[in-house]
Amino acid sequence: MTLVLATASVTATASPAAAAAGDSFWTTTPSLLGTPVVYVEEHVGARFDSALRSSISFVDRYTGSDMRLGRCRTGYRCIRVVESNATQGYGAWTSWTFGRKTSKIRLSGALSRKGWYTRRSIIDHELGHANGAPHNSRCTSRMWPDDRCRNNRLPARTFTKAERVKLARW
Repeated sequence: MTLVLATASVTATASPAAAAAGDSFWTTTPSLLGTPVVYVEEHVGARFDSALRSSISFVDRYTGSDMRLGRCRTGYRCIRVVESNATQGYGAWTSWTFGRKTSKIRLSGALSRKGWYTRRSIIDHELGHANGAPHNSRCTSRMWPDDRCRNNRLPARTFTKAERVKLARW
């Protein structure tokens, strides 16, 4: 399944039927890997550092995980954040391996020229994908698929109740 929308997208290798059936690909939790610790290995530079740190703290509140900046380690989930122009034409792109042990968030170089709040909003959104949240069809949370709502404001810095349930299980 590939979701492709305005600001960010997710690439996964499960069918929609498997996702709907609750396939373990979609329901593995950090505790099933033996620990809630998730390492976030960043390769994006100073322009993204404080936004990434703020986003990690924000998303951690909803996932039950303990995301830590640092090199990925064997036996732990890992999210690699890299600056890359391989973002399918969007500001960012998230993909993960089967079983979600490793996720990769690609942030475009053009994103580094956006304001801090926009960078943080997009990183919040991508960490949401890396932790299981799908796009939201209404601009009521960070999972809105564009970096701006229709009124040109940033999406609310929250997750909906349904997204929170999904994030907590991820």
